Amino acid sequence: MPNGFSRIILKIDLGGPRVERRQFDEAFYRMYMGGSAIGAYFLLKETEPDTDALSEGNVLTIACSVTTGALVSGVSRFCVTAISPETGAIGDSQAGGSFGPMLKRAGFDAIVITGRARQPCYILIDDDNVQIKDAADLTGKSVLDVHDILSREYGNKNISVLQCGPAGEKLVRFACLLADLNDVAGRTGMGAVFGSKNLRAIVVRASRNIDFADAEGLKQLARVASGNLPKAEFPTTLARYGTPGVLGFQAQSGNLCTHNYSRSFHEDYNKLDGSEFEPAMGAGKTTCFACIVGCRKKVKCREPYEVTDRLGGPEFETLGLLGSNLDMTDPVAVAKANELCNNYGLDTITMGGLASYLFESVEKGLILTVSDEFDFEPALSVGTRHAVPPQQPALRFGNAEALLWLIERVANRKGIGDILAEGFDAAVKRFGPATAPYAINVKNHALAVHMAQVKPSQALMYAVCPIGADHMSSEHDWLLASDSEASKGLGILGRGTRESCDLDKVRMTVYSQYYYSLLDTLCLCMFCWGPGNLFSYNHLEQLVRAATGWECTFWELMKVGQRRVNMMRQFNAKRGFSRKNDTLPDRLFEPLPDGPARGKCVDKDNFSRMLDQYYALMGWDQRSGNPSQGVLLELGLEWTI
Repeated sequence: MPNGFSRIILKIDLGGPRVERRQFDEAFYRMYMGGSAIGAYFLLKETEPDTDALSEGNVLTIACSVTTGALVSGVSRFCVTAISPETGAIGDSQAGGSFGPMLKRAGFDAIVITGRARQPCYILIDDDNVQIKDAADLTGKSVLDVHDILSREYGNKNISVLQCGPAGEKLVRFACLLADLNDVAGRTGMGAVFGSKNLRAIVVRASRNIDFADAEGLKQLARVASGNLPKAEFPTTLARYGTPGVLGFQAQSGNLCTHNYSRSFHEDYNKLDGSEFEPAMGAGKTTCFACIVGCRKKVKCREPYEVTDRLGGPEFETLGLLGSNLDMTDPVAVAKANELCNNYGLDTITMGGLASYLFESVEKGLILTVSDEFDFEPALSVGTRHAVPPQQPALRFGNAEALLWLIERVANRKGIGDILAEGFDAAVKRFGPATAPYAINVKNHALAVHMAQVKPSQALMYAVCPIGADHMSSEHDWLLASDSEASKGLGILGRGTRESCDLDKVRMTVYSQYYYSLLDTLCLCMFCWGPGNLFSYNHLEQLVRAATGWECTFWELMKVGQRRVNMMRQFNAKRGFSRKNDTLPDRLFEPLPDGPARGKCVDKDNFSRMLDQYYALMGWDQRSGNPSQGVLLELGLEWTI
């Protein structure tokens, strides 16, 4: 019976090289369903606790789900999972576009990659034909150039290209992956894992259709999205302006990182809002496979910087981290910085976080600039001053030239860029512990634009999330304050405010984390399937039923989300992570000085109590903060103990 999955997972050992097609039974798919649950499964099964992220022993999984490729809005994503070069913990990143559906159309539910190629290579998946090809002529070229070369080679029809960019080749620890130029698997350094395996790209060309259990049922869901879009406020904003359309509201709420997270409001925020710059810079949009929202906005500029419309426009997170957090509000400058990051293959969030760390350390006099190249020596003592190479521009907040220069240096691992390419911990070790307060990160992973000082649920999730600080692993505080069906449908029967820090807020965080974990397992877009957007929880049941023919209940699906979170946390526990790593930067405990959120901060007592309650609700050990035997047995994960 058609059921949305082929049962075939492609396993590729680049060191062999060897290509194997492994068949899995229906029970495996019912248990794990797809996405990073499958990725966590292979990491737990096939790596040792001391496996280095950049070694040939790291296992990289690119996975779709049992629903991927259905002609329904928000059902096109894929997950990339491996040990993170940033954190040393589990790494996971998602992207939309067409790569996931194309992989399913080629006949594979996932790709599992091990080993390291002897020479630079790329993988060609041409329906059933899988080849490992020489990539010598791609090495060192930009994302845009490689995409054009491969498109000329294999045509533009029914093709998708996933690649790491030059930054991944050079093992920049926060290198990302680009799918077809406009879609980015941005976080946790999956581009560096590609580079460590001498893998530049994966090209998928496919001609098959995907067979699902109930084609008519999927058509009905597609019509639900069309009918709900005009009356769904958040998706409608995304359709008009993309994620930049929410920047103004977030700034007015005191939720816009500014001057390295020391403030939460920038006076000129409106310049970065999509509704403001879209008329001058807008160059149309792209959309993911079968999605009616079309939130991927393109920009094009000539002055003061020339920006192409082929590499996607800056998202809300980028406008914050490469904009307001660096005191830069010229949207053209931010668009140029975004273009450079995409063309090199750099995560814009981490790049912005590291730039703000550097600029504030310079501002505080802890790092001095010099006019020529400087050979760095290790830090000698607290307060030791270090020189920054090389020339102008001055490394300071508000200087767009400094940011563009720094992106080039990091991507090419030149001078100070070679230090920052290793991440926050390496930078603090080199420049000295006096700079540590300005390295705003959790587990060596940069924070998103959202301010934990004004969002208690985000403070909690930044600390406990298995991949490091992440803003898309649970719903935000509005959900509890809404008292809506979107809240009650997840079993959240309490009521609170956006600022509340009580048990109801922790319960909301836990239950919505399970739900968002389910979305990452089914590879569904939060903009369509998140609470209160285009679809209801009942529609999610219908989607899985129409795709697979299974009579899944919402209870079963939420257990899938819970299972994924516990697998990821258990993997980290085997690598030595525990409650001691669930911390926040000291800056978040300091009251904000001005703006709409003036005086707000993360309260240490509330935060400690919320951590205790979180572990209790998760069924995890209070001292270690890791999964108990009981919860692992309940979820069928006894094999991980």
